[in-house]
Amino acid sequence: MKRRKKALRACAAILALALLLAGCAAQTAGEQPPASAPIEAPTESAQQTETAGREPVQTTLRLLVVDGAETGRLVLAGENAYEFFALHTENVPVSLDGAPADASALEDGMTVEITYSGDITASQPAELIGAESVSAWSRGTAQNPGGTTYDLCGLYLQVLEDLWARDEGLNHGAKYVSVDLSAAPGELSSAAKYAVAWVFADRHGALPLTLTYDELLSQGYLTGAAPEDADRYAVEWEDGLLFRITADEWADGEHYSLPVVKFSAEKWRSPLGAYGFSRCTALWSQMGSWGGYNVGGEFIA
Repeated sequence: MKRRKKALRACAAILALALLLAGCAAQTAGEQPPASAPIEAPTESAQQTETAGREPVQTTLRLLVVDGAETGRLVLAGENAYEFFALHTENVPVSLDGAPADASALEDGMTVEITYSGDITASQPAELIGAESVSAWSRGTAQNPGGTTYDLCGLYLQVLEDLWARDEGLNHGAKYVSVDLSAAPGELSSAAKYAVAWVFADRHGALPLTLTYDELLSQGYLTGAAPEDADRYAVEWEDGLLFRITADEWADGEHYSLPVVKFSAEKWRSPLGAYGFSRCTALWSQMGSWGGYNVGGEFIA
């Protein structure tokens, strides 16, 4: 009898131990984290879903059309240095004097108002995202009076292109193009000056700068002399070209009662590698744009 009780007690102890071990095993198994799923980048539809509920911030900018009216890809500049933008006019409603119009009504030199979502890309120039409208006005209206600097950017771009075509050997291997308009006639904003440099450099596959000779020298672009060296005849720009447009003795005046701008222009790579136009005269036709310019003389070094 005693043996039977001892046996029963032993069986009970073994059973209890087995249950205890099973419970611990189950608890330990339950604490193990599940296998990690691969992390995937959000899909385009997921990104659209995330932004679908966000209220867009509508923004209106007043900008100058520096270039691109004929192609439909506007290069735009504001008054502030950071206001340098681009906009494709395809599928964007355009109005002229408050009435619906085609994008062909836009002109280089116009000041336009663009309403968009408030977002921009990180590119250069920054693309305006979600453009809703482009509003323009005819020349001679209060919003677009024209004036003697109308499309001055277009005039300067033509001068730069003409200089590029002269003594083309100087252009070879130019990685940088610096356009110095700091002493040019007109009151272009810093953003408009940079936009001119960007358009011109982009046409020729170069990187744009708006540095003066002294700035290029101090920042190490020019070689052959230290920045403090007074002997500038040994200095050259191995991988770049400097273009300068400067006002002559007087920047503007009149010719047969029509406004005229007087300037000189030069491209420079070294003291023995330069080409320039002197005593240039551009006559404003009172039709809102410049009809070209005359060159008084040319020089080469």
